Amino acid sequence: MSVRVSPALFLLPTGLLLAGCAAISQPEGGARDTEAPKLVSSSPQNGATNVKEQNIRLEFSEQVQLKDLSKNLLITPTISDKNPYKLREERRAIELRFEKPLEPNTTYVFNFRNAVVDITESNPASDVVLAFSTGAALDSGRVRGSVTQLLNGQPEAEVVVALYPAADTADIFRNPPYYQTRADKGGKFELRNVREGSYRIYALVDKNNNSRYEEPERIAYLPQPIELRPRLDTLHLVSVRPDSRRPLILSQQTGPDQFRIGFNEGLRQFTLAALGQPSALPDAGTLLERGRTLSILRTPAVPAGRYLLTAVDSAGNRGVDTVNVRFEGQTPATSRRGAQYQVVGNPRDIYRQGQLKLQFLAPVSMATDKPFGTLVEDSVKRRPLRLPADGTLSPDRTLLTVNVNTKARTNIVFVPDTTAILAISGTPLRLRPVRLRVTEQSSTGSIAGTITTKYRSFELQLLDQNYQIIRTVPGGPRTFRFDNVDPGTYRLRVLIDADNDGRWRGGDPKLRVPAEPVYILPQTQQVRANWEIENLVLTF
Repeated sequence: MSVRVSPALFLLPTGLLLAGCAAISQPEGGARDTEAPKLVSSSPQNGATNVKEQNIRLEFSEQVQLKDLSKNLLITPTISDKNPYKLREERRAIELRFEKPLEPNTTYVFNFRNAVVDITESNPASDVVLAFSTGAALDSGRVRGSVTQLLNGQPEAEVVVALYPAADTADIFRNPPYYQTRADKGGKFELRNVREGSYRIYALVDKNNNSRYEEPERIAYLPQPIELRPRLDTLHLVSVRPDSRRPLILSQQTGPDQFRIGFNEGLRQFTLAALGQPSALPDAGTLLERGRTLSILRTPAVPAGRYLLTAVDSAGNRGVDTVNVRFEGQTPATSRRGAQYQVVGNPRDIYRQGQLKLQFLAPVSMATDKPFGTLVEDSVKRRPLRLPADGTLSPDRTLLTVNVNTKARTNIVFVPDTTAILAISGTPLRLRPVRLRVTEQSSTGSIAGTITTKYRSFELQLLDQNYQIIRTVPGGPRTFRFDNVDPGTYRLRVLIDADNDGRWRGGDPKLRVPAEPVYILPQTQQVRANWEIENLVLTF
């Protein structure tokens, strides 16, 4: 049964509109009206029993009007669409006239929320809630609580909180709820005058307003029913976004050196196999943009042609597609003499423990069996640099990050090895040295600390202030350190693999198994240049 009020029920016959022909407007001049209207009487009265009338009438202390009634008015339990009402508005009163009698022996609650406002400043009347029973007693079941998002801890503002009798076959996938309310802007909710019994409870971010759960909406749920009694139980619900759908290809983009495939969601892994071949190609491509883009690089092992692509998202959903990989277009003119690069930020000096970043104009490959370059310190000492201790290549193979870690006093020179850094086609490149002065001042900061927990398997994440992942440390570390962090505001989050199966489980598409826990350090971390944040303790 639904608690929503269908727009089809708002029948406004001309004979029932008692307002005058002149438009209602705020009087000119005078003090601003800051006092909200008050409910002074109702029929039936709040708390009344054995109610037989079909009309609901509310009278207020001043002239009022209705605002977004279909959005604000919540009636519990649901009144069937076969029993619509007509709306009558008077200067200081509103009335709902139902076509048929209400169900017998039922406690109804009419919650108008912010629907009733005054005509001058639209000040909303508060606590316009009417509860009555068509039977001999009011139902006394109650529940209250809060709803937050699991992955960021933020309140779920105005989320729909829904109850379904546990013994009923109706569910949130197919049927609107029997009881429902809306949380406030802080995610807090309360349901009163509910018939005692066992219920399944949900909190739904109902994007399409159809009072049913559909992916990819966020939803909070409890695997087991709750028992509603006269006591005021307090619950904490966390919303997740269950995912049972396979990843879908949204776009395909050709280029001279790579073929990019865009997906509707982030991928966890993929395999690429030539059509008709049983084995997948190793190192056939890389995932970019938090897994939403797959870049297939042009190499001798991956020529243009038709391939079988298997994509797996973070929930384990698998999609298989045939893709026609093409490499088209002109290679940038500057790279015909070798894949030139730019030093990110164009610095003149570098912190002795800092990082040097080289942005290539086209993807490159790097040998792992020899140094990728040499660091010349103070024009005297020469130190070979090797992967992965002294540098990393970005997943799209266009950004080389060199860890300087030098004891030089005045200057360094990074000399790339042109036999170790090659174009992805294997062509040698012309790579110029980079000369920099050494400074004691770092342009970045660091975050370090320890972890105390009973869990064995978890992933630590460094997030920016918008909860986007900056770096991750898998494997359940007991100590952590993030170096070379740009100045800004950061958060620390832990995804806990409670069942130790090797991956964190989000929401269950069938709403039967809870998501695995998430810990978020309550305090944000302000990183400044040349500053270390140490001795943080994460306990969960």
